[in-house]
Amino acid sequence: MKPLQWLARFLSLFLPFFKQRNDFEKKNFQDKTTQSFKEIGVKADLCFEFSSEGEYQQVASLIDDSLVAGKKIELVYFSPSVEKTITELALKYPQNIRFLRYSLLYSTFSGWITSQTLILVRYDLFPEFFIWSLKPGHKLKMIWVTFKKERLTNKTISIFKRIFLWRSSQIIFASEADANLAKEMNLNGSSFDFRIEQIRRRLIKKDQTFKLKFPEYFNLEKKMSETPINKRIIFGNVWPEDIFLLEKLPSDFKCLLVPHKLDQVILQKMTDELTKLRLSFQLVTDDFVPEISAQIIILVKKGILCESFGNFSKAYVGGGFGESIHSILEPLVAGCGAISCGPVNFRSTEFDIAESMNIITVVKNSQEFYDWLIQDFAQMTLHDKLKTYFESYPDFMKDLLSC
Repeated sequence: MKPLQWLARFLSLFLPFFKQRNDFEKKNFQDKTTQSFKEIGVKADLCFEFSSEGEYQQVASLIDDSLVAGKKIELVYFSPSVEKTITELALKYPQNIRFLRYSLLYSTFSGWITSQTLILVRYDLFPEFFIWSLKPGHKLKMIWVTFKKERLTNKTISIFKRIFLWRSSQIIFASEADANLAKEMNLNGSSFDFRIEQIRRRLIKKDQTFKLKFPEYFNLEKKMSETPINKRIIFGNVWPEDIFLLEKLPSDFKCLLVPHKLDQVILQKMTDELTKLRLSFQLVTDDFVPEISAQIIILVKKGILCESFGNFSKAYVGGGFGESIHSILEPLVAGCGAISCGPVNFRSTEFDIAESMNIITVVKNSQEFYDWLIQDFAQMTLHDKLKTYFESYPDFMKDLLSC
């Protein structure tokens, strides 16, 4: 064991962060699904490594297609945020999936992986992965690669990141701007966002999702449809900091507000803000859809926001008055004719995609939001660039998953 690992495990006896990490990683020795394919004398076709739920969603369609094709796959992840998703997926495909919580405290990865192809989803650039890639016959592929932070701050791409990219046999960048900058470093690659395909698949099954997770949604949808679509707006993944934008909400508009977090503290802050603005609101929960009379409906339900965007021609995506905006791609793929967000969007490559389609507006205050809201926009529409993404996915998928 490396000295740093000894130190981290020692610290886990005293410090909460290291204790939580230690408890998380020790599950690798307790869960049968984390046993290496080596235990049954089998080699995996592919190994995917990602950090969190957001990065998993980037490769979810690729993983699904690998499993449908009968491939054996290994999944390595870093954050507990994605554990529930991976555990449930492994239960569906127990013969074809092995997964590993990437370990900082225990040496496990190099002795565990059996695949000769490792697909990294930005950016867990651990030295162990690079050393693994140097072995004969091993392929390293990288997807969703971006230099957006460096582009915005005029910083040089780090040598560490460069050597990973130079070593990769295939690179797929998050945007055209990233691919163009890579060419200046003599790196070849194409640009694509695989999450667009994953969202498209979710939208195809949206009625099934509503029936399973929230059957009462159809009643809510019927109530909302009494207002013309150009007078309906959805506030998705919002925080209390976003609520002030509704200060000038016209009286003939209806708003469906979906919080990013559903804990009571956040909900109370939101309702307090709405009360200050003297706006009428109602909460819709799992088992209760009231007679809709309020101007603003707060949907207290997880897992159906993506599917809900398709009922609105205008969408505001929250987070832009905090740390960063959330998903822009969901309303974009759903066909919302106009999308807005707050000014903190520099971390989002999804923002770049929407901006390239001229379909997103940044608002900095309630007046700018009002000016955007009352404009006449195209209603539900699908941009031609999105159609190109849909058509291109099969080729990207086949090329990336070839072993």
